[in-house]
Amino acid sequence: MTGQSAEPSAPFVHTLPLPLTSRGEPLRASLTLAAAPLDWLDANSKKFLHPDEVALVTDRLHARRRHGLLVGRYAAKRALAGLHPEIDPRALAVRPGVLEQPVVSGTSVRNLGISLSHAGPVALAVAFPEGCPMGIDVERVRTDAVPLLVNQSPRAEQLLAARLDGPEPERQMRLWCLKEALSKALRCGLTVPLELLAVGSVEPDPAGLSAEFTNFAQYRGLSFVGGDLAAALVMPKTVGLEPADWTAWRAALAAAAALEARPD
Repeated sequence: MTGQSAEPSAPFVHTLPLPLTSRGEPLRASLTLAAAPLDWLDANSKKFLHPDEVALVTDRLHARRRHGLLVGRYAAKRALAGLHPEIDPRALAVRPGVLEQPVVSGTSVRNLGISLSHAGPVALAVAFPEGCPMGIDVERVRTDAVPLLVNQSPRAEQLLAARLDGPEPERQMRLWCLKEALSKALRCGLTVPLELLAVGSVEPDPAGLSAEFTNFAQYRGLSFVGGDLAAALVMPKTVGLEPADWTAWRAALAAAAALEARPD
């Protein structure tokens, strides 16, 4: 893990290799958390952006939108480097697909998928084999979001939320992150009725919380909280996730949350 250096604008990065097993065959994925200020991203974007990505990130974009695009691409390139460290990140492009899902392309890679999410200057990305679809989401826990989250959740899910530990904003946002991560794994986004994405059960897990879904029994989710950031990772239920350093991962999420909260 690399945290802040003496340079005020240095990025914060934590990458977690994910050894997976499906039907006895080993697979690899790579999960990256990154936090970086806009001035650093602007100054260093030519070191990690593909020319096609440069065209997406123009000066005409609002600063918040530009920041999200840049930190998301940076996290994506670091996650992809976890699987292919030999490839120059500028040789890989993460472009929006026809459903606005991120699509990886490059002459040196095949059958790689990427899912990414950002909350302010913090981004999460997971790179994975396309045969093992995954989805990621990260959100800032906000008290003012609770009424909307409750209104958009079925009653069964609210009963589930009431049994979880933690403050209500955290409980509601954890469930929301799981649903949004599922929508990314399915590549439908939030274009379907939200009740289709409902969380059916949540159980304690070494990584945080393990969830199953009411209408998609073939997927499972992992929910994390660090500071005021909630995050979720969704993958096929048939994929076994080998032990990883989840304690360090949650500590990194909390550290990124502290950086986000710090005044500029």
